[in-house]
Amino acid sequence: MTTEDAGQATHGMTVDVLAGRAGMTVRNIRAHAARGLLPPPRLQGRTGYYGAEHLARLELITQLQEQGFALSAIERLVASTPRQSAEEALAQYLHMLAPWAPEPSLEMAAAELPGWLGVEVAGDTWQALVDAGLVVHLDGGRIRVPNPGLVRAGAEAVRLGLPPADLVVMREELTTHVGAVTARFVDLFRRTVWADYVGDGLPADRAQHVRDVVGALQPVAAQALLATFRESMPAAISLFLDEVSDAFEQGRSPGDGAAAADSDG
Repeated sequence: MTTEDAGQATHGMTVDVLAGRAGMTVRNIRAHAARGLLPPPRLQGRTGYYGAEHLARLELITQLQEQGFALSAIERLVASTPRQSAEEALAQYLHMLAPWAPEPSLEMAAAELPGWLGVEVAGDTWQALVDAGLVVHLDGGRIRVPNPGLVRAGAEAVRLGLPPADLVVMREELTTHVGAVTARFVDLFRRTVWADYVGDGLPADRAQHVRDVVGALQPVAAQALLATFRESMPAAISLFLDEVSDAFEQGRSPGDGAAAADSDG
């Protein structure tokens, strides 16, 4: 047994071993440590050794990042939490985010995408998907679809005859508007339920209630968005039918209604 093997057996893992088990690069681990996200290793001579607690911390950080948690926010949370309870705080946030987790990303051979979608994917459509971050090229001719549900919905719209390029633009608009709505819901939670929880000293017996509220927010917010959409869509369709009727009465092509309205303005 080498000296390094003996050190690992009695004191833990070297940074290289830790990186392999955490699925990270050594550079990433050192960057996390420099930001204070990782407790210092135990030193034996000039070699640092890491234990199970370091691996657990890295796994929590990775999961939070996958849920959309910014690294700077994780850093602030760790910095403001006593070391002995940092894991508990990180896990608490992870539990809070779990109900909002998107559908897991999907990996496949690039050639499989058209069959999976059920529509042809032309060269310009490929580029639009890549530019929008909806498809990510990997090594070996493979791709990753970060949000399969969203891409599937786009494919359904293409089958209805809507242009792929316009759908990609619409996705950007949806992200902007829905992002504003979700921010309002989160802000409301922060100013009410969360503020009361913090104000009372983060009592342990209320932790589950807070997680339950966060989990229940998702279906409530989704129902509110869908109900509002259902309320707005008939009005938009009614306006469209009025424009079509006016176009027929004036002897214009129904498709020229918007252009005629613009020229009148």
